[in-house]
Amino acid sequence: MTDSDRRSITTKLAEALGDDASRVEQCLEEYYEWLLEQGKNPVRNTPMSARGAANYHDRIDQLYRFTLEFDDLRNGRRLTYVQADELIRRLDNDEIRKQSGGEYASTSKRKFGDALQKYFTWLYETGVTAEPWEPKVVFVDGDHESADSLSYSERYELRQAALEYGSLPAYYETAPEERDRIDALVAQRLGKLKADITQRDWQQADTSAKVGSLIAVTIETGMIPIEIEHATLDWYDTGKRAFKIPAEYAAKERPTTELPLTDETADIFSDWVRERRHLEAYDDTNRIWLNQRGNPYTSGTLCYLLRQLCEEAGIDHENRKIVWYSLRHNLGQTFEDTADISATKDQLRHQYLETTKGIYGETATEKRRQTLEEIQETAEKAATDDAYNPYAPEDTESIGGSDLENPGGDGTTMHVDVKIKDTMAARSRLARNLLDPDDEDGE
Repeated sequence: MTDSDRRSITTKLAEALGDDASRVEQCLEEYYEWLLEQGKNPVRNTPMSARGAANYHDRIDQLYRFTLEFDDLRNGRRLTYVQADELIRRLDNDEIRKQSGGEYASTSKRKFGDALQKYFTWLYETGVTAEPWEPKVVFVDGDHESADSLSYSERYELRQAALEYGSLPAYYETAPEERDRIDALVAQRLGKLKADITQRDWQQADTSAKVGSLIAVTIETGMIPIEIEHATLDWYDTGKRAFKIPAEYAAKERPTTELPLTDETADIFSDWVRERRHLEAYDDTNRIWLNQRGNPYTSGTLCYLLRQLCEEAGIDHENRKIVWYSLRHNLGQTFEDTADISATKDQLRHQYLETTKGIYGETATEKRRQTLEEIQETAEKAATDDAYNPYAPEDTESIGGSDLENPGGDGTTMHVDVKIKDTMAARSRLARNLLDPDDEDGE
């Protein structure tokens, strides 16, 4: 990195640090250089943009200044986990304020939390710390209704990152009893005898289905945080491969519509159900998913996880409001693109419909499962084929030259020459118009 690329600490921080200023500046220069080299995705060595790296560097500079208001730098260079936890506590209690005296907005608090997460990821990835840092409080941007959605390709990339996410405990740091339980899990994953499992086998099987199943299920069912927090195994019907959320847990008094999964997601979920049987944290609970601390997920911890996955997938979330509701918004957007408004309302479990759905009743579960299959195919094509545009005009098929019997039975025929979208919804509307030409709305 050239001198022109270096980023100095602020004068305010330098004055507050005194004799420690040069050591902290060197530390943050190393951090800034790491951001530029692999900060966007350390696993894939993906660099962060200069603007993004500068933002993270500047927020850490500010967090150092906040720290010096209640503590000193015992090692002369780095923040500690204890200091980071205290910073989060003070932000949560509005004890840290703007220079004007005003409170920081939830978005600002979230960005400070993200900056601390990135800072300690750097320390962990470079071997300075032995384990990652996880905040005790996670800040979430305000109103979920304004959450940004994900694109087709981002949906696919996020899903793939989730499937590869999650690791087993360190082999030699695991108690003998717990190691015995996980040996059984590793043996199941690798198809080996439990007695033959070694540390190398742990490394080979070092991926959990928990996060993959959580994301895959959410982007197909639209579950919100409060529902995930309470989700139990009896919500899932294995035979139908569908979730049904009990009325007492469904948010906003949503109907308890069956929510189908694609075959692939059903298999991923089944893998997780088998895996969780071997994990001690699930011994005394029927909850489907627990966070790393063994507690039910909350909105904050889910959003924190989602941002980690965005980092893994290389999805920009710095200047967008990507929260858990973004997955639900993506489901609604892609479902409506692929099917129709009636099916979309069923899958999102909205209580009131904008169209007269009552005429046709609830959209069939199997039809909505097929729509999810089509969405997944579109998402994969968008992510893997640079030339593919999911929003380009669809191919149309011409139906012409057909002699259809007159429903009135007078022996006359009619000729149809029309172009329609090549979708199930479009073909259904055409059929209804042919059978009832007086129905101007096609309903």
